[in-house]
Amino acid sequence: MNLPMIRAILVDDEPNNTRYVKELLQQHFPAVDIAAICNDATEGMLLIDEMQPQLVFMDVEMPGLNGFEVLQQLEPLGFEVIFITAYNHYAVQAFEANAAGYLTKPLAVDKFIKVTATAIQKIEKDEINRNLFSMLQHNGAKETNNKIALPTQTGFHFVQSNDIIYLESNGNYTQFYLQHNRKITVSRQIGEYEKLLPADVFVRTHDKYIINIECLTEYMRGNGGDVKLQNGVVLPVSMRRKDNLLLRFEKWMKRK
Repeated sequence: MNLPMIRAILVDDEPNNTRYVKELLQQHFPAVDIAAICNDATEGMLLIDEMQPQLVFMDVEMPGLNGFEVLQQLEPLGFEVIFITAYNHYAVQAFEANAAGYLTKPLAVDKFIKVTATAIQKIEKDEINRNLFSMLQHNGAKETNNKIALPTQTGFHFVQSNDIIYLESNGNYTQFYLQHNRKITVSRQIGEYEKLLPADVFVRTHDKYIINIECLTEYMRGNGGDVKLQNGVVLPVSMRRKDNLLLRFEKWMKRK
């Protein structure tokens, strides 16, 4: 599978350091496209947010914001980050921030190559999984059995859409609650599944929840109200989604 160039941004307040990282990337990793070089933390943060790179080389100690503060402003992160700093005592904090790697100045070329190669492998694996996910979902949409592919750490889990009772959003993750007390957590946002699941059966009742109307056993009135599902779980309905839920339920009843 031919993967596109990996888009990278370099952020370090010392121009000599960014020049050296650029030289190393050009020499050892031609598949990395250096989209921007920033010598200011705030500018780097804005460019990362605008350009959505896949890989960021980030200095830790910079005037104004340090590298960890930049990442906090950008959460949730959609890229791999490699920290570069002159101070070893940041190592633990770097890994707590889920950094793909940690390099100390002056840069050792062999360590740079090893850490960067590891980050690129993770990016390429994620890209392959995304492409496979899209392909499986596109093909699955054509199937009459309404199977859906759920990406897990070990591969893909295929479930029938009518086995899904409800979905719950947890940031960048979505939890699927299935028949027979099964639960599957996937590393994708709930909005992706709102578009994929059959719109005549699944309805968004809350920013956090999508329910299977066929599993609805009770609607309890209130500001937005609550729904009770066949597994006994009670979920809130937001005010702004209440009318749509009742309309969708009415249409569903007419088909029965």
